[in-house]
Amino acid sequence: MLRELLKDYLLYLGLEKRKSEATIRAYESDIIQFVQFLEEQFGKKAEVNDVDYLSIRAFLGELSRNGYLSRSIARKVASIKSFFSFCKKRGLIEADPTIGLSSPKIGKSLPVFATKEAVETMMSIVPLDTEKGLRDRAVLEILYGTGIRLAELIGCNVSSCDLRRGLIKVVGKRNKERIVPMGDSAVRAVASYLAYRFGVSEDVLTGGDGIPFLAEKDETQPLITGRAGRRISRRTVQRIVRKYLEKTSILSKMSPHVLRHTFATHLLDAGADLRAVQELLGHVNLSTTQIYTHITSRRLREVYDKAHPRA
Repeated sequence: MLRELLKDYLLYLGLEKRKSEATIRAYESDIIQFVQFLEEQFGKKAEVNDVDYLSIRAFLGELSRNGYLSRSIARKVASIKSFFSFCKKRGLIEADPTIGLSSPKIGKSLPVFATKEAVETMMSIVPLDTEKGLRDRAVLEILYGTGIRLAELIGCNVSSCDLRRGLIKVVGKRNKERIVPMGDSAVRAVASYLAYRFGVSEDVLTGGDGIPFLAEKDETQPLITGRAGRRISRRTVQRIVRKYLEKTSILSKMSPHVLRHTFATHLLDAGADLRAVQELLGHVNLSTTQIYTHITSRRLREVYDKAHPRA
């Protein structure tokens, strides 16, 4: 049955393809939705050989009629293609039913970002008299000050930090490690949070003794914690970012990724080299980073139109 094959496929994604937990959950959700559609159509448990090109097209048509956006449908197409490619490689099907299946065209949308003034205000309103407030400030400063992804932040351990040199080691997509610099504001925020949490002075963390202190911590001890000292959850980080962005910005999105977009946009606005920003963001392809140049180019045009006497 398709549901049984799905379990093997998810293991394959994690163990062989080394996909992140978030990616695996997304693929699982897409395939389960497809299987449920098939079971409703067939009136029985769906078998892998029951699926053909037309049944997949029927599923995509149903999504379109239900108001799914092109981007969402395209992701589901990618998930289904990947699943049946796995089945073909395993010899479970003779022909791949997704051959010739195309995704809907997706127009590139410009990343949403906050202004420098909004970021300054956001940081200033976080209360710093409780561990929770110090934690929230550290989360915001790290996301904006390093541009790392939500999953990368959650995966950081105490031993990942070198506060004396202002560096943090993160594990990105496909389990690729990279070292990312942290600015003074992020270092101070993390030091204040960890000092409160461990009952030590900030000097111990940022001075020469800070390296052994942090390094000697259990390698699995999370940098940012949630309830009962456990690793902070995705939902909690999302709530933190939304809480403070809503108070300072009017944006169409309020996710942690907005701070990543903001990090990149502000760097390029200040004249940073595009390839350097690519390295900081952990982008494999420069084209992924280049979307930010559209933002800065558009804003330069706005400045020109407002300021030049013959614009």
